[in-house]
Amino acid sequence: MTVASPPLAVTIAQLAEKVRKYGGKGIGEQNTKASLIEPLLECLGWDIRDLDSVHREYRTKSRDKPVDYALKLLRSPRLFIEAKSLGEDLSERKWISQVLYYATVAGVEWCVLTDGNEYRIYNASAALDAEEKLFRKVRIADDERAVVSSTLNLISRSNLEENLLDVHWKLHFVDRRVKAAISEMVDSAHPGLIRLIRKKEPSLAAKAIAGSLARLEVTIEAPPMPVGMARSRTSTSVAGEEAGGQRSAAALKAWETRRKATAEGGRTHVGVTLGQLISSGFLKAPLTLFRKYKGHELNATLLPDGSVEFGGQTYESCSLAAGEARGSVTGRLMHTNGWKFWQYDEGGVKRELDYARQQFLARGQQSATLRLKGSGFHARPLSG
Repeated sequence: MTVASPPLAVTIAQLAEKVRKYGGKGIGEQNTKASLIEPLLECLGWDIRDLDSVHREYRTKSRDKPVDYALKLLRSPRLFIEAKSLGEDLSERKWISQVLYYATVAGVEWCVLTDGNEYRIYNASAALDAEEKLFRKVRIADDERAVVSSTLNLISRSNLEENLLDVHWKLHFVDRRVKAAISEMVDSAHPGLIRLIRKKEPSLAAKAIAGSLARLEVTIEAPPMPVGMARSRTSTSVAGEEAGGQRSAAALKAWETRRKATAEGGRTHVGVTLGQLISSGFLKAPLTLFRKYKGHELNATLLPDGSVEFGGQTYESCSLAAGEARGSVTGRLMHTNGWKFWQYDEGGVKRELDYARQQFLARGQQSATLRLKGSGFHARPLSG
């Protein structure tokens, strides 16, 4: 008799509690696999007791080093998972290179690097640098449950059968290139962009527009893409497979429709400042900010007026402080999104500054909107 796995949301909540319970205790790789990783795989539809479905310590050839898990479809590896002990720094280049090497040698397109809390999904076959092969990253105990569920559901058995990872990657690849192109145009005050703005606002001089572009910090975000719900599949359920494919196609079409409507509506929000988060009680200053970067522990302080202190200098923007912090390691100033870079401690849980901002926005406390017709821009003053 087969015992049904609990819903993904329930499993994620249970795993989050385990991560908080065992974090920092050095439970080791084997316990991480048994307590955190394998329960998730079972919930995602993978039979961990079936070698034709989940092969532990998989080797392409006898002389190869083994990967922790090979998830198989039709007895062929479809995705590799390399596990590390809970709390391991997965941003270490050696771990990333290791799992990508395993997948490349075996000709497996997708691979996952995880410590049971953080999951990093890579497209090993993409002709990109290692860091750009990263498709999705999520932390079970730290990120919003809906985001965690949507991301992890990508590697469910049913979604791998439907090749949804490939579909999402293609959209992600195009979006990333478009985002990079627009960001570069904004950062460099590209003459073509200035001409487009002047066409929309002819009363503004080119020099004034260029100055505004230098002051505004612009980010471009897309609505989250849906992930098909897990469903059972048998060799005889042809009609069910066709229906499932139709549901997946319908979900993607609905997502594209919502995204297009957002772009056409041109609704964007003027950014939240750190000062607003402090005055509204979402952050308490002074607050220690931190981030481990390339093996270095970087620390800063969020001051009561919303500025950030790093290395004895005060910066009015968390992003400027983050750029200086990274530059102190690399030797060059690096443009950095401080909201995503800096972390803080909230009751023993690491949070990004962006977490507090999203909580603020969720309560509808934004005070104004900035309309950039058809752009999809989210613009924030640098004072944030």
